Amino acid sequence: MGWVTIGLKLAPLIIGAVQAVERLVRSAHGKDKQDAAVDMIGAMLAAIEGSAGRDILNDAEVQLATRKVIDAVVALQNVIATRTRVIAAAQG
Repeated sequence: MGWVTIGLKLAPLIIGAVQAVERLVRSAHGKDKQDAAVDMIGAMLAAIEGSAGRDILNDAEVQLATRKVIDAVVALQNVIATRTRVIAAAQG
C-alpha cells in the first residue's frame, strides 16, 4: 500500500478523532487534546490493522504529519465557527 493510500485512509480517522476529543475531553486544551487525538487514532489503527503487524503511527514522521493534520483540522473548525458566529450576529 502506497503512502498516498495510507494518508487517505488516515484522514477520516484524524477528523473523527478530533471531533471525538472535542466532544469528550472539554477540560483539556492544545497539546493535551492533540495527544488525546493521536492516542485515539493509534487505538483505531491498532483495531483496524489487527494482526497485520503494522504500526504506522509509531513512525516519528507519520506521527508528526498526523499532528500537523490535526492542527489544520482544528484551525479550519475554528474559522468555520467564527464565521458562523459572525453571520449569526449579523442576522440576529
